[in-house]
Amino acid sequence: MKKTGYNIIFDLDGTLVHSVPDMHHAINKTLTKYNLKNISEKKLQTFVGEGMLSLSKKVVDFCGGDESLYETIFNSYRQHYSEQPYRYSTLMPGVMETLKFFYEKKILMGICTNKRQFVTEKLIQEMNLNKFFTTIVGARDNVPLKPKPNMLLLAMEGFKTTNKMFYMVGDTSNDIDAAKAANIKSIVIAGGYTDKDVNKLGATHTLKNMKDIIKLLGLY
Repeated sequence: MKKTGYNIIFDLDGTLVHSVPDMHHAINKTLTKYNLKNISEKKLQTFVGEGMLSLSKKVVDFCGGDESLYETIFNSYRQHYSEQPYRYSTLMPGVMETLKFFYEKKILMGICTNKRQFVTEKLIQEMNLNKFFTTIVGARDNVPLKPKPNMLLLAMEGFKTTNKMFYMVGDTSNDIDAAKAANIKSIVIAGGYTDKDVNKLGATHTLKNMKDIIKLLGLY
């Protein structure tokens, strides 16, 4: 296979970036403000992946709040997190080496995440990762989130390439199911934010570390 024969789309949270620490800081500021018990980072991690509103609702339920607080907690959390998405977050294992390798090989890369577009762009900028990505698609109005294929199809269009060999790289069933719906191949990386057995997510390939993609695609 040609070394430039791939386009790779990455999920963000739990795939490229361990972002839960900053989410945790933001949500607990909100919970304290509204006199709700705080949540552990470990528990919060199980709520990540379906967007800020879904996360906020799950947190309210878990922390003993009423559903009338859903919108209030969501808006407060979104504000806090948007103001500071990168203070405690770090790259997931093997990510920087992989991004640099693909970048040097001129393999096009993109991001497709259920995190809001503005926050995603801000996080990527503050982490100095912009140069690696041809297109970034985050949550936006009137576009269904993953596992629906709509966002992924937008990301694929953003490459503006005639090369139709795409891989979706993620850590949860949302990523894998979106890839299936978009009719592209998928790679799931263990150690992310899913609470399910990654070997049972139905991905085309299941890997232990991000760096394993390089060998998988025969690029060494």
